[in-house]
Amino acid sequence: MATETFLEIKKILDASKVEYKHITHDYVRTSEDAANIRGTKIEDAAKAIILKAQNKDGNFNFIQAVISANERIDLKKLKILLNSKNVSLASPDEVLKKTGCTVGSVPPFANVLFDIPTYLDESVLKKDFIVFSAGTHNDSMQMKVQDYCRILEPKVVDLRKIY
Repeated sequence: MATETFLEIKKILDASKVEYKHITHDYVRTSEDAANIRGTKIEDAAKAIILKAQNKDGNFNFIQAVISANERIDLKKLKILLNSKNVSLASPDEVLKKTGCTVGSVPPFANVLFDIPTYLDESVLKKDFIVFSAGTHNDSMQMKVQDYCRILEPKVVDLRKIY
């Protein structure tokens, strides 16, 4: 499925007639490794994380949080924002089942590809471009933040943990 995810992203970007750069690289697992091998700064990477939020009925809904790779998500902020009992990381098995991608390769396209609401940290809007995993551990893409927001229409919120 991961290769299919990459091809679907490429199709979306081509259909939207936006400029993007496809970066093929050795297998990476972490944001730090990805930034090093891509030759980009870690703060330019968009980390896409699948979480689950427990609603008042006790059921879980999946969401995606997209944040700069050098930042951490504040789960308490998300809990309040979503009016949720609990917000936690989805397990690797849940991520694979919901997206067809393994942890670390999930692209920030969940609302379009997987019908999972996508929340973008507002600090990402200050960047000119983002680079992200594109469905595999060997493929990344770089595109303008402005184009990303126009195509994906994520919900822009404050997700960052402040220390």
